[in-house]
Amino acid sequence: MLQVNVLQKLLFLFVFKDEPVQFGDSFWIDSSCAQKCTCTSTGLQCHNQPCSFSQICRTSAFQFSCQTVQRRTCTISGDPHYYTFDGTVFHFQGTCTYVLSEQCGRGLPYYRVEGKNEHRGSTRVSWTRLVKVFVYNETIELLKGRRGEVVSSDVVFANSWQASGDDEPGCGVRCGGLDCAACTEDQTALYSSTDHCGILQNNSGPFAACHQRLPPQTTVESCVYDLCVGGGYQPILCQALNAYASQCQQNGIQLPSWRRQDFCEIPCPSNSHFESQGTGCPATCVNPNSTLNCPLPSQESCICNSGYILSAGVCVPHAKCGCSFEGRYYRSGETVILDEDCGRRCSCSYGSMTCRSHERGCRPNSYATCWIRGPGSYHTFDGLTYQYPGACRLTLAKVMGLSSHPHFMVTAEKKAFHAKNNPELFVDGQRIRLPFSSASNRLQIYHSSIHSIILRTSFGVSVQTVWPHFVRVTAPGIYNGSLGGLCGNYNGHPHDDFRTPNSILVNSSQSFGDSWRDGSLAAHCVDSENDRSTTNNNSSEDCGILNSSHGPFAQCWSMVNPQQHVNSCVEIIRASRDPASALACQSANVRIYPWRQNTTCSKSTSHMLFIYYTNSLRNN
Repeated sequence: MLQVNVLQKLLFLFVFKDEPVQFGDSFWIDSSCAQKCTCTSTGLQCHNQPCSFSQICRTSAFQFSCQTVQRRTCTISGDPHYYTFDGTVFHFQGTCTYVLSEQCGRGLPYYRVEGKNEHRGSTRVSWTRLVKVFVYNETIELLKGRRGEVVSSDVVFANSWQASGDDEPGCGVRCGGLDCAACTEDQTALYSSTDHCGILQNNSGPFAACHQRLPPQTTVESCVYDLCVGGGYQPILCQALNAYASQCQQNGIQLPSWRRQDFCEIPCPSNSHFESQGTGCPATCVNPNSTLNCPLPSQESCICNSGYILSAGVCVPHAKCGCSFEGRYYRSGETVILDEDCGRRCSCSYGSMTCRSHERGCRPNSYATCWIRGPGSYHTFDGLTYQYPGACRLTLAKVMGLSSHPHFMVTAEKKAFHAKNNPELFVDGQRIRLPFSSASNRLQIYHSSIHSIILRTSFGVSVQTVWPHFVRVTAPGIYNGSLGGLCGNYNGHPHDDFRTPNSILVNSSQSFGDSWRDGSLAAHCVDSENDRSTTNNNSSEDCGILNSSHGPFAQCWSMVNPQQHVNSCVEIIRASRDPASALACQSANVRIYPWRQNTTCSKSTSHMLFIYYTNSLRNN
């Protein structure tokens, strides 16, 4: 009887697309390999089972199958260190946009990955600022001679892959690899300890399980170098540890939790929590069952709390999911302009998309900048420079009255000294880490150097800070005549910038500044003559370097008035040595050469200035 049943099963056939399928056979039904089907005694049974991370969907003798393929990873980390697919390590300090990886023929789907580097704090080394991925006719921004020739140096190799069309002035490479900076013996000993980079090679530490697969020595050396350049800045250490941990997880090695309170913590957005071995396929409004049979390895990630799901990168209740419309997803409350002629304006509301006709508007063709430097030097949008001693909280710029353009307000607050390593940033009351991009990409915040942070909005307003004593606000011409605050009214006429919130024109900077003050003056908010340094701040080793005819800033004089910066430098040198003058030159597209070694600007300062941004996106 048993033999008969076995024989019946062996003979049982099922027909799929005119092809016979034998009992027990399994296959995937199409080129996506999303569904696996098995021939059973009750018929063909199919269920969702995509290929795993180490497999690829290919045609087989019958239909399709998931076949194991070799995968390799290229990693770029630190300032920056390049680990190629084949295991070669090199160090390159160029600041242009470079091709990191690109598909070169062979009939495979085309892709291209570019990385944009920049200086941060030190002009000796560079860091990756932006990554762009070009695939399937889409461009994804993550926060700029090649014929198979073998070259003799990593600098020549990396420069040969500079991206075409990268015309940023002043970008390039000034020195080669790790020779751009050096660690002292004391620094090497300190940063090689288990309290720093040495934790990576500690045989009893959290990374020990990965040592055999990925020997950590090269990563440790790169990590130590980065900390020497960055002065022990903890986020640099955290980035190095995270890069190694990610490579371990990509190789299927799960590590115990190595993050702890006040050490490389990952703050998660609202309605989510951190998991050291979170899913690589989090549930989304578009694909709520994506965690099932996830082909990606576990990874550190912020996971939505129970009852919440990802909608355009934000955890929302299931009932507040957005709209899948014409092949794209839009979050609830989002409004977009569609079609090549911008003919439709569509709004998503709780899964329903509503569209109406739209007439194209105009883009701004001009911008103006206001800056605040030191304890009380101000330069308005219309070019007026004045002094005001300051207060604990001041309004720098805001939209006045009714406006058809997005409303915004920028305020600055000074607080008493606190010995913190770096500024804290919050968006809607939630602490964030950089780089940050809002769900709709209307708001982006990122480092442009170790001390400098830039906030950009989709409507053209940007705010840059160089901690702790420099703030720059840039606004497009669409706000001409509609702003107020210590940055002036932006109407092109500097003589009427001193207008109070009630639009009354006053004749003194003191009265003007007081009118935009929020709250009373406190002792630590006002500049005091007793605090001024007796140092000769106009000497060649301090502020005088700015207007020295033989100094590194001389080539910038035709674009930026040096005396204005000397005067401001004298005001702020007792409290800060941040590179605001260098920033002004670079903003004018003037390339300046190493200047820190001729000054006392090698050490960072404590942070006293806190910036709060309020952005109400109306009619947008």
